Amino acid sequence: MQEGLVVVIDVEALLGGVVTVDACDLPDAEVALLVVDVRRLVDATDALWIRLLAEFDRRGLWRLDGARSAAAWLRRECRLVHPTTATALVVAHATEALPASGAAFRAGTISFEHMRAIAPAAAPERREVALRADPIFARAALWMNSRQMSNVVRTWMQLADG
Repeated sequence: MQEGLVVVIDVEALLGGVVTVDACDLPDAEVALLVVDVRRLVDATDALWIRLLAEFDRRGLWRLDGARSAAAWLRRECRLVHPTTATALVVAHATEALPASGAAFRAGTISFEHMRAIAPAAAPERREVALRADPIFARAALWMNSRQMSNVVRTWMQLADG
């Protein structure tokens, strides 16, 4: 990031445009299209949040106001429960550790659920070998659902840990 660069996202304006949509007033075809388009928006927003979370944790910004951990800070400031915070941090670290899967997630071609399924492969003890499998994970996630992807990663880990 360039020094002095400021990025401003008008969250309130974005939310205002989203919450005013009344699906009851829309034609069937438009509802069907919006279901897909809004899911893409959710996935893109999840990817942005995860990128910000990874940087937040990398910088240790949670320490600034005395939180014991990034997960504790997220529980307090974002009103999240423990499993959600732990999962988000694991996915944030995996997104950075696995470039192909991380890029697919950022591009919106795979979802948070896919990254959550792939994330265990990026554990520190197998990270080096996971880098070689990463492009395969990213491609497979394009046509598998997250449960199938989880099964693939679990099988791969059993073989990799061998």
